[in-house]
Amino acid sequence: SLSDTVGFIRDLPHGLVVAFAATLQEAADADLLLHVVDASNPAHPEQIASVMGVLKDIGADQVPQILVFNKLDAMEPAAVPHALSDAMELQGQSVARIFVSAQTGEGVPELRRLLAERVLAATAVHDPDTPGVLDAARSDEP
Repeated sequence: SLSDTVGFIRDLPHGLVVAFAATLQEAADADLLLHVVDASNPAHPEQIASVMGVLKDIGADQVPQILVFNKLDAMEPAAVPHALSDAMELQGQSVARIFVSAQTGEGVPELRRLLAERVLAATAVHDPDTPGVLDAARSDEP
């Protein structure tokens, strides 16, 4: 299932954390978090740190993540990456990072591919004899 969580802000008041406990619990129970970052905002490192702090507070800091840097189309030309996907270190761990533009669609196919890989990997871990999602989709059977 997919769920959108409340937008994270710096120093999220405890009352809001309590009010959105069920929504935030979904993040803690998730198999994978898509951590969407405004790539065009120069303060994005601080925003990432703020989100990571809230994830730690709710016990979701160990949930695997993909960092989705959105607004590729709005980035300063000198800051545009050479590759749309790579990895970056986040709290001592290598985390997949992908650059996309929700407005133009650039990078979205790569994000879909990365998500499909994660689903296939999770499916293989749970039941190695069951064909993966993409294998079933590629089947010539009706």
